[in-house]
Amino acid sequence: MNNSFERLIDGMVATLRAEIIPKIGSEFARGQAFGVIYMLNSMRLRAAWSTEFYLEQIAAQTALRDALAALVEGLDAPALPQAASGSSSSPVLEALRNANEGRISDLIVWLSEQGPQIDTDKATAIDAALHIYMNRHLKHELVTSAKPMFAEISAGAE
Repeated sequence: MNNSFERLIDGMVATLRAEIIPKIGSEFARGQAFGVIYMLNSMRLRAAWSTEFYLEQIAAQTALRDALAALVEGLDAPALPQAASGSSSSPVLEALRNANEGRISDLIVWLSEQGPQIDTDKATAIDAALHIYMNRHLKHELVTSAKPMFAEISAGAE
């Protein structure tokens, strides 16, 4: 019987907390062990084979594309992000997410360079759509990040 990745990480963290950290004499070494726990928790949330992590990012990119499609119509704008097609593996979704991030970066540069030549209302709406995307992206990053353990790492204690 195989354990899930999350369960394996939880077991490693529990072992570090219950068996390893209490036996470490140095505050510095305990801090380093808490750093390992932090990294394990980060890996647990962002496992490479977890498609949910990528699907939310691509959904946000697709929503941005949908918001921008009418706004950039007729303009010499860079290519808009693409949606995921069907069920894809994590490496395919990661590649699409990365390609879309490149397209979004191109849009940001384009808007900064071409903004003055674009209708003010249209440029403002494009900028607002980009801000909505960035806020959604940031919220996803925060939700999928392990809680900081700065106090434990620096003090070597919980």
